[in-house]
Amino acid sequence: MKKTPKAPLFKSADRKALQQIVRLVRRNRDFVLTTHETPDGDGLGAQSALYVALKKMGKRVRVVNHDALPEKFDYLAFKGAYQKSDRIPPHQVCFVMDAGSFTRIREGVSRSEFGILVNLDHHYSNNLYGDYNLVLPEASATGEVVYHLIKALGVKVDRAIAESVYTSLVTDTGGFRYRNTTPKVLRLAAELVEAGAEAQKVCDRIFAGVTPEAMDLTRISLGHTRFFDRGAIGTMTLTQADLKKSGATDDDTENLINFVRKINTVKIAVFLKQRLDGRLKLSLRSRSPKVNVARIAKRFGGGGHSYAAGALLPGPLSRALPRVVAVCRRFLK
Repeated sequence: MKKTPKAPLFKSADRKALQQIVRLVRRNRDFVLTTHETPDGDGLGAQSALYVALKKMGKRVRVVNHDALPEKFDYLAFKGAYQKSDRIPPHQVCFVMDAGSFTRIREGVSRSEFGILVNLDHHYSNNLYGDYNLVLPEASATGEVVYHLIKALGVKVDRAIAESVYTSLVTDTGGFRYRNTTPKVLRLAAELVEAGAEAQKVCDRIFAGVTPEAMDLTRISLGHTRFFDRGAIGTMTLTQADLKKSGATDDDTENLINFVRKINTVKIAVFLKQRLDGRLKLSLRSRSPKVNVARIAKRFGGGGHSYAAGALLPGPLSRALPRVVAVCRRFLK
């Protein structure tokens, strides 16, 4: 059977946006880099790569996020410059990375905090909130988008940049297991390893090195796993009391949904985690090419990719879970 060709990574409008951003970088000196709240390896890897590139160009660069740097990512090159803050400091240009909407930066974020805003992302659901937008849905990760920008800036890719971008790729492809793992992504990964990225170190830090507390959290979470529709929908829930009981950190919850996703009957994996404010973080994963979980997330005001998406819901869990399962059922038909 002849395969339908994939859409090109760069359309003419994307090339124009890339050229505009290159000119913007060359004209300005003072930059801030930020990503969404509760940052993951893609947003952090993208930040770290661009931080190194801009420093190589002699720019003033600050990395400012709403949340602290998760310990497992403290090998990234920008560690010494990383700041946790509830406000973006004054600057000329701010790059917002891996945030599908402006409100994903943090609750209560204001446009008045930003100078020129550049939106770098790969989510199909991105609503193009920047003064400049380079959003490439065909890219596997935002780190890949940043990699193309770094190349366009003429900056040599060293070990620090390569390892940062590799972190993005590994995170958003699930260790090269998700269906966004294309030949192009694998070729890029090889290029990054050739440039000095330590693939084993990165994967060990992201997927291994589990603490006893995190293992106990996994045990507790597996006890809250349920299945619906003959196992086609798998759900896992987690309360703040569960998190406190285990002694684990919020970062330790990042990959719990994958335990549900691995079940051979599951087509849609659902993870509902209670936040400190009582609201619920919904994470969705699809194992079927026929199920686009970004469309499910959109029903709850969220977004993401066809295979991985999320949203923020009001509590309590007892009311939210049946609502989510009901919507998932409609997408299985």
